[in-house]
Amino acid sequence: MSNLMDIIKNRRSTRAFVEGKLPEREKIEKIVEAATWAPTGMGKQLWHFSVVYNAEKSLQLAKAVSKALNRGEDYNFYNSPVQIIVSYKRDEKHAFLDGSAAMQNMLLMAEDLGRGSCWINQIRDCCDEPEVRELLTSYGVPKDHIVICSAAIGYIEKETPAKPRMENTVSFND
Repeated sequence: MSNLMDIIKNRRSTRAFVEGKLPEREKIEKIVEAATWAPTGMGKQLWHFSVVYNAEKSLQLAKAVSKALNRGEDYNFYNSPVQIIVSYKRDEKHAFLDGSAAMQNMLLMAEDLGRGSCWINQIRDCCDEPEVRELLTSYGVPKDHIVICSAAIGYIEKETPAKPRMENTVSFND
């Protein structure tokens, strides 16, 4: 099995990060670099990656999202100190596909670098709510972009076990 297949099989969604402990900035930079190498429809690359490299700001965003979506007081992006927000030019046909490819690259790179990650979708659902948009803009998300998703990144506090793979999900037609 190739090293890549090992990385794919070992990656898990971390839902318990060591609170407040920032991963090395160099590792975050490599994770974002991996995102920029994802494929895009027609090679447009109309995405933007906004790195919230601050545990307090990450929590502030989680609280704004929680308020907008009525998620409750405990909602906190699993205590992740870093959020990498993937945004894309509004109304672009390939936005969600391109953003998803970038996200997968980030999650795999985080695994390769020994850091936990979790794909977060909730920001997408409320990115145009005034309080959330104000924070997103202050964190570098362009005003003409929608949020596709974000990656919560940090040190793993609690490992997540693998779920068994579903059967009968592949068909070959010769």
